[in-house]
Amino acid sequence: MKTPKRPLPIRVRLTLSLILLVLTFFLSWWSTGWAWPTRELAYRALETANGFGPGEIVAQGEVTFEEGYSNRYLRRPSAWMVGRFGGSFAAAVLEQAPGPLWREHDIRYYGFQVLTPTEEVPLTAAELAQADAAPYLFDGQWVDRDTEYLWAICALDPAIVRVEITMNYTYRLAVGEGYSDSMESDPVTAQAQPVAEGVWLARVRLPNPLEGRAGGYSANHTLRGYDADGKLIYDSGLS
Repeated sequence: MKTPKRPLPIRVRLTLSLILLVLTFFLSWWSTGWAWPTRELAYRALETANGFGPGEIVAQGEVTFEEGYSNRYLRRPSAWMVGRFGGSFAAAVLEQAPGPLWREHDIRYYGFQVLTPTEEVPLTAAELAQADAAPYLFDGQWVDRDTEYLWAICALDPAIVRVEITMNYTYRLAVGEGYSDSMESDPVTAQAQPVAEGVWLARVRLPNPLEGRAGGYSANHTLRGYDADGKLIYDSGLS
């Protein structure tokens, strides 16, 4: 006759249940991409991961574009945040995970960018997002239209009260089996809008330079800062 097995002591069962609960929690958290219940907590986690701060969150907002424009890299509701720690700023883009959770942008270039203005370079900028207008059909081919760029621009110099950004494209057209010499598209300048002390937000919309032709292009930008009298304090030049 078999002796019935004795049940595990209640303390052992409670311990095993607690371990299973903790493992389940971390597995669920991992499946969300280490998401957090608020934007602020997600931003603080990025600060820790990048050895920045903890600083003061000085500006934040939704990543939005006009109707007809689709965000190139962000598929979920997204937000931008800018924090300041000493003489440095950090711009982060967060996306909403499944449910009410927030996490770092999948493309880490946009996820967390540290900006450190100096006396020599008093304006620094972080590209936050890109959005493309819906393409149109021309002569049997889909042609890309305008692209809008969203920027955060930061400065420590209190004399800088107005900021503008200029963008254009360097492009080449496909010619036979090669490409044409490099060309420059017309520049577009946008006035940045102040969102906090030393922080501006700017939107620049550029038309596609290829206009349906084969080729390739890359974007350039220039930052300029002015004082209260309209005097140019800093011009970054094309980069």
